[in-house]
Amino acid sequence: MNALNHVAEEYVLLSHRLNKHCEGLVDAHYGKASELKSQVDGEPLIALNDLLADAENILRALDGDISERANYLRKQTTALKTIIEKKQGKPISFRDEARLCYGISTIECANELELLDAIREIDERLDPSAFGDDNLPERFVKWRSRFELKGDELIAFVLAVMKFAKEKTESLFPLPENAVEVSLVTDKPWAGYHWYRGNYRSLYELNADVPTTIWGVLHTTTHETFCGHHAEAVVKESELTRKRGFIEFGINLLGAPHSLVSEGLAESASFVIVGDSRAIVEWLRENQHLHRRSISDNDARLIELVEELGRQPIVNAALLMHDENASDDEVFSYLRQFLPSEDALIRRAISRLRDDDFRAYMLTYPIGKAMIMNELDRSPNPAQTFYDILKSVDYQFNANPN
Repeated sequence: MNALNHVAEEYVLLSHRLNKHCEGLVDAHYGKASELKSQVDGEPLIALNDLLADAENILRALDGDISERANYLRKQTTALKTIIEKKQGKPISFRDEARLCYGISTIECANELELLDAIREIDERLDPSAFGDDNLPERFVKWRSRFELKGDELIAFVLAVMKFAKEKTESLFPLPENAVEVSLVTDKPWAGYHWYRGNYRSLYELNADVPTTIWGVLHTTTHETFCGHHAEAVVKESELTRKRGFIEFGINLLGAPHSLVSEGLAESASFVIVGDSRAIVEWLRENQHLHRRSISDNDARLIELVEELGRQPIVNAALLMHDENASDDEVFSYLRQFLPSEDALIRRAISRLRDDDFRAYMLTYPIGKAMIMNELDRSPNPAQTFYDILKSVDYQFNANPN
């Protein structure tokens, strides 16, 4: 155990040092990991060659150790080594990057026929007689705008959803006393973000620039808070860093295999809290007093279709961009077939797929969700399984997603 404690400390130091070359790699830190950051902040920039040697030394120190903790450190350090090699100019394919940095061994395309069926039904339900004789994106935006929230109304609904989700989460599994602060922000590349501060405290930021629907609030809030990112961070601090002394869980990295698990958990949180897309619609109807939006049967089906589409087309777009070297305009034309939203939101997704440091990160949402949902679907007690994954060091997922 003492040997792994030393390796874990070297892993945290390497992460902070590499963050100076790859800003945003370290997403959160607390406790001992924050103390080590203060040490690194006082150091000069360390050359990539030296950081590569550090990564290789960590991997050698883990050689032969098949414990869960060693497996976690090995996967995370392999990702750091790959990021360093990319920074040094080593050519790494998109699929290799997904495998080495995120643990995504296979990337399967979403079924285009199913996606097109969903879009056709959306098109049919947005009748021009009701929404104007415009193209589908314009009609979709007109329909969607009826369910968007802004300002004080948005904050009030976010707080109501978070209260409900917190109570439901704490009825399913134990959490220590914790708190989440909520803030509206602008000019960000994401819809929502969770910043963990340690001591069971988080900041949840919601991007007011992104159209925020009632179902979007439900998804983003459960994703970022209960029982998504905040709940996961609280459980890991309680169970792994405090009780077991695993300091490596006091630091969160964006470009490493744990991101796949973390985003998968967060994407599945609304299912654990509310249920499938139909249950989400029913919850919104039952809680109309919180958002003051009426939902017709036609609206209900449209919401279900939007929820079911989710981020599936992004996987195909990523492969088109990086496997087939398609241009941004070609990728846009492809996504335009399957995403009824406005051009700006599609361009935002393309920009994230072009990110030099985190181009494969977008895969963690749909692929991570499929991985988590497979475990929940197979489980006789999905809430317990979800909690087991939350507090695990290196959860062993079923190899067969079907």
